[in-house]
Amino acid sequence: MADSLDSLDSVVRNMSRFAELLSLVGLRELGKGYMEEAEKLDRDRSEPVVAATRDWIRETFTYQGSGSIPDRYVAKKDGSADLPLTTEYHELMHVLGAFVEDR
Repeated sequence: MADSLDSLDSVVRNMSRFAELLSLVGLRELGKGYMEEAEKLDRDRSEPVVAATRDWIRETFTYQGSGSIPDRYVAKKDGSADLPLTTEYHELMHVLGAFVEDR
């Protein structure tokens, strides 16, 4: 049970950070959604809520075309890619994807 709680703590942190990064890539509303889902999961870690969170994240990853979550990068003020933040963004995307598939 402790491993599960630690794992969910990590998911909540990752979702919250991903929410911040989504705002930086121009997906503010989606970022707000991630923050709300993270807060919901932090309050209630029951299996139905965990399953609903996985489903919600899966849905956000569904679109894979131009402008989709994987198609974005974090830009500096001059428009060039901020490589450390973009790397973190893509790593969190993969971590959250692994959470979604861990049923």
